[in-house]
Amino acid sequence: MHKSAEMKKGYYIHFEGRQSIGVARKIDMQMEEFARCFEMEEIEVRALHRSLARRLLGLFPTASIGWDYEAALARLKDPDFVYVRRTVADRAYVRFWKKLKELYPHCKIVIELFAYPYDRDDFAKWNAWPFYFKELLYRPRLKRYVDRLVTYTEDREIFGIPTIRTTNGINMDSISRVEGVFHDREVGLIGVAYMQRHHGYERIIEGLHQYYDAPAAPPYRVELRLVGDGPEKPVYQELVRRYRLEEYVHFYPNMSGKELDELYNVSDIALVSFGTYKVGFYGKLGALKSRECLAKGMPLITGCAIDVLPEDYPYAETFPNDASIVKTEDIIAFYQRVKAAAESKEKLADSIRSFARQHISIEAVMKPVVDYVRA
Repeated sequence: MHKSAEMKKGYYIHFEGRQSIGVARKIDMQMEEFARCFEMEEIEVRALHRSLARRLLGLFPTASIGWDYEAALARLKDPDFVYVRRTVADRAYVRFWKKLKELYPHCKIVIELFAYPYDRDDFAKWNAWPFYFKELLYRPRLKRYVDRLVTYTEDREIFGIPTIRTTNGINMDSISRVEGVFHDREVGLIGVAYMQRHHGYERIIEGLHQYYDAPAAPPYRVELRLVGDGPEKPVYQELVRRYRLEEYVHFYPNMSGKELDELYNVSDIALVSFGTYKVGFYGKLGALKSRECLAKGMPLITGCAIDVLPEDYPYAETFPNDASIVKTEDIIAFYQRVKAAAESKEKLADSIRSFARQHISIEAVMKPVVDYVRA
């Protein structure tokens, strides 16, 4: 006999997602919200240890990457639903969902597309092409077994699968408000990310190069702090070396907790994404990073409009979604407007956090998913 709605059992499935601090935080937030409504368990699908020869064979389009699906399947006990952070679709991935449906026909399979479209971002480099061919071959088959895709876009259907449209949310209580004071003739910029092509921070670095290379003395000291790792980090580091900006651009490893809070406290403006044009995205961005900035109470600048912000929102500045240089002078002008409108940095943060509570709480944004599972 099927369990009652109040006792529905769900599993949150991810593929070694906790290796990223940002993803781990999101998993925790979503798990906490699901646990308010359902009996929940987390399953991390781990990579199998394989020889070099087997890994090379796994690159063929019809071969599989090598996740331990058997261990994951063994942990599932009469699930009512599974909520999944997507990974590359290959033969074993599709077979996993097929097997789950055979064992538990009533189980709703819901996969979150945490970015869409994602082909250009995930598979642009030559060494990712084998995985792209797997995707092209196998993701059309997902519609046989997957019930819904969660998207942060307006698409009603993706890959032939109906969508649940929502946006990224955040647990406001888990993020501390930024502190500190405004400084005269100083602006601190901070970008915290697993640095990928779509972050486009080179546009900011190019602007700093022009600003500090000008013959006139710079009216403001502008510093950029980039926190995190990722494939684009060496690109940014090389630009900084080439332009001799080491005094003004500082790189940090992955950070969290008090250590990261201290960097936010000495910064004035947070960066979101400036390169979404590279991955073919020209809509409104619902990235978790924008939520974290708002929850901290930070004014932000972005190269892509943020979905929850009205066009006249005073504490965000949107630059063109293209390859143009973001002029440091324009950032300074935005900072001056923000500073003039606020009594203090802390009151400014309170105002931004108040907006965030109304629009991006995890409870509000997870509601469409919860409602679908309950139905």
